[in-house]
Amino acid sequence: MPTMKALQLLAPRKTVLAEVPVPRTPSDGLLMKTRCVSICSTDISFYEGHLYPSEYPVVLGHEYLGEVVDIGPRFSGPVDISVGDRIVYWGQTDFGGFAEYRSLRPVFSGEDKQDIFWADRDFFDDHRAAAVKVPDTLGDLEASFIEPTTGALRSVLTHPPRIGDRVLVLGTGPIGIIVGSVIKRLFAPHSVVSVDANPRRNTHAEEHFSERAYLPDELKRDVADNTFDYVFDALPTVKAADREQDPRRLAMLKLKPRGRYILYGASQEMQQFDTWLMLAKGIDISSAPFDVTSFPMHRTANVIVAAAHMLSTGIVNAKGLLSTVCPFDDYDRLVNILADYRTTTDLKTIVDFRPRTARIPLQAGTGRAGAGVLEEEVRR
Repeated sequence: MPTMKALQLLAPRKTVLAEVPVPRTPSDGLLMKTRCVSICSTDISFYEGHLYPSEYPVVLGHEYLGEVVDIGPRFSGPVDISVGDRIVYWGQTDFGGFAEYRSLRPVFSGEDKQDIFWADRDFFDDHRAAAVKVPDTLGDLEASFIEPTTGALRSVLTHPPRIGDRVLVLGTGPIGIIVGSVIKRLFAPHSVVSVDANPRRNTHAEEHFSERAYLPDELKRDVADNTFDYVFDALPTVKAADREQDPRRLAMLKLKPRGRYILYGASQEMQQFDTWLMLAKGIDISSAPFDVTSFPMHRTANVIVAAAHMLSTGIVNAKGLLSTVCPFDDYDRLVNILADYRTTTDLKTIVDFRPRTARIPLQAGTGRAGAGVLEEEVRR
């Protein structure tokens, strides 16, 4: 049986580079050779233990770009797929990306396929995943951002701001920047500002979308309560011992009565929310469901096409999101990146599986944290 290398998580903060079997090609699906995988804060939450699988070991990684190397005999769909095509997916699993190959049962825009099951995390999931064939206008590194852009779009399209809303983006990591960019350019808000405790990420936010990127103390001091119509919460797991320093409570104070609060970041650790402010103001807290009986995978298949378009057209600045590229074969560096992720000022880090002969140096854009020399693929 052929084998491949994969980065396995054995327990929180414990990894190993393992030799595991190459997955079989599903009869109605695809086998893909991994090209690039972008590190997501979800990967870090599993690594740190804020999220946890039903059993260990697991292979982290899901912001995935792969190249089709085999096609199942019963595969069919509205999109012409050939060996060598590049595919990005959303869904199916949080795992399996940091490996040299993975299998996929895709759902493309225009299809209505499903294979629903009850997941062990309190929602109905689908063994299939929304997928898109990557256009030639996107290079490999840029295409790695289709998956997180899809996740952000699912939330914004499900609960969009109204025309003329005053918008606050809470947390300016990659998802916050993607959301702010989309809202600023497509939803006709009155204004879009942001808040983050990391000054460098505030600089990124102002480069991408934010009219003013506040530190928490600045937001508390300079912005009146009851100012914003719409808050998008892109924060990860938050641990605030002092309620006066809790960023979510601060955002709710600044939200108008009957304002809308959109929750994005996932954690299986209990998080604090000020129920008094929620009741006193009648705050509408919403999210885009993971549950596929509410948000079917075939609808996400339409969203992922839109996400690819937003990156192709520059509505979301892919090159501006990219901070670091780490070759998959540099295991020690990759583990250090996972361990230090919460303290970095970088935006997106991509794990590059391609042969080194397929890469050429690319200078990062000005003002990007931790950049130096990145690597981009030779264009087709």
